[in-house]
Amino acid sequence: MTKITLFWGLGGLVGLESQGHSGGGAKGEDVVCAAVSSLVQALLVGLRDVARAPAHCEIDSAIPLIRVRWAEAKARELDLLTRAIALSLKEIASGHAGHVCVSEVYVS
Repeated sequence: MTKITLFWGLGGLVGLESQGHSGGGAKGEDVVCAAVSSLVQALLVGLRDVARAPAHCEIDSAIPLIRVRWAEAKARELDLLTRAIALSLKEIASGHAGHVCVSEVYVS
């Protein structure tokens, strides 16, 4: 199962973590995993190339794990991008509950 955690600060979304494989198909043919991966990559490209917002990205391919965080001071400015990605991930989870789950954490 892919476990996605959305990290919320006072100003909005400030980070995202995606961990594990969805198990929705054979390795390399798992469309659920591909959808989640595509959205996380879109977030990274949006932060880096569109918004030009500094973000910290941590990847561990052995787990697999990708963790992305950005400054809370930028949360409102990045809201359209980050909320669209978060809502899209929630849609995938609602359609594939046995393969993807989304949790939300509020940080101070």
